[in-house]
Amino acid sequence: MIGVAVLLHGITTAQITPGNLVVNRVGDGSGALTNASMAVFLDEITVTGLPVQAIALPTAASGSNLPVTNSGTASSEGGLTQSVDGRYLILAGYGAVPGTGSIVGTASTTVPRVAARIGLSGSIDTSTALSDAYNANNVRSAASFDGTQFWFGGTSTGSGGVRYATLSATTSTLVSSTVTNIRRVDVYSDQLYSASASGLFQGVAQVGFGLPTSSGTVNVPLPGFPGATGPSSYDFFFADANTVYVADDRTNGNGGIQKWVQSAGTWALSYTLAPAVNVGCRGLTGYVDAGLVFLFATTSGTSANSVVSVIDMGTGSTFSTVASTGPNTFWRGIRFVRTPNGVVNSGVGCATSVGLPTIGTTGGRPLVGNGTFQIVGGNAPVFTIVLYSLKLGTALPFGIAIPGAPACALAYVLPDLLVSTGADAMGASSVPLAIPASASLAGAQLAAQNLPFDFSLAFGLPVGTSDAIDITIGN
Repeated sequence: MIGVAVLLHGITTAQITPGNLVVNRVGDGSGALTNASMAVFLDEITVTGLPVQAIALPTAASGSNLPVTNSGTASSEGGLTQSVDGRYLILAGYGAVPGTGSIVGTASTTVPRVAARIGLSGSIDTSTALSDAYNANNVRSAASFDGTQFWFGGTSTGSGGVRYATLSATTSTLVSSTVTNIRRVDVYSDQLYSASASGLFQGVAQVGFGLPTSSGTVNVPLPGFPGATGPSSYDFFFADANTVYVADDRTNGNGGIQKWVQSAGTWALSYTLAPAVNVGCRGLTGYVDAGLVFLFATTSGTSANSVVSVIDMGTGSTFSTVASTGPNTFWRGIRFVRTPNGVVNSGVGCATSVGLPTIGTTGGRPLVGNGTFQIVGGNAPVFTIVLYSLKLGTALPFGIAIPGAPACALAYVLPDLLVSTGADAMGASSVPLAIPASASLAGAQLAAQNLPFDFSLAFGLPVGTSDAIDITIGN
């Protein structure tokens, strides 16, 4: 734990490391925070508070990329998310240079509202600049599936609510105007959610079904969340489908991190974890490991705040101060950086008498804790034997001839494990591959290939082969 002030200066674009924390900082410390636009930095720190690097977001236009800044005093801004595929960090701001006065009240036609996409590789794209969103008011957050499409949250009369745009777009679609005062948007399990503290929307709401991209979508508060003034909800973190934590920035003794649990379709507040008396939270992130929920939050206030952490052990859970930012700066959004997850195909296959065998996955993305993940194959002779070749690591960059098999049958996976199964009446087969809920598996690589037997082939080993897949397990 580091409880002293931490302020990272300089401009770096080194790779962001999964397993660390990234915090959205407003201000460079040289002058007081005002209602003008301020430079924005992403501070990367370890979970114990050690500084790693500071990434400065653009403060001037360069080609198609615009500057991206936040108001120094609009504490509701600065939400930080990570794309669903894990490759990018996403935040929203204003396409104006630092020092632009009363930035929140600017017209979006002259100061577009920008989505900043920061790759874990260090790349920065700020080309998505909307002229029709959050006019004369706050843009607060943005979320993305894969860095090519964005959902925004903010507030404005006429152009507020949840909006959608694609990469490099200059206009957007108003997805939902059910509530026009949105604080945060994010995606969990391929479903878009929002957080608000406006009217009947006091907490987390489901935005339509899945990832909506057209207008007319309805925000529906999760059943059980309050419909009257009281909470002051910001970031949210789903530990699982039935448990969500919500940051509350109230400083009246009711703020902190709320734990909500779903039972029989209704959500109920279990308890609130508070960093200290009369201290609330705005940014919130976390991860689950071996059944324990680890949470990290930014504290409320207007400047010189802290990142705090807590392991949820119940109502008596104790917070630690991870790090604190310095004078004339403020930490807003925060993310525990997940390992990017995905499946990449490599190599070539060798056909049987029914065609080229296929290989893929089902049951959702390869994430730690995904008990339904499977490797699947297709286009095999019906009711035949199928071998799955599995290896911890990546597929070979070249194929190795398989003795006794057709010349085109090349092995791209030298197995640690061979699994035998059978194809069904459609020539399909599968291997269940439940991924334990352990953060230590994040980043692990797995290669797979299938080899269906075809006894009509005149070979000593009558098999065809699929191409290989490389699987990266994410958290």
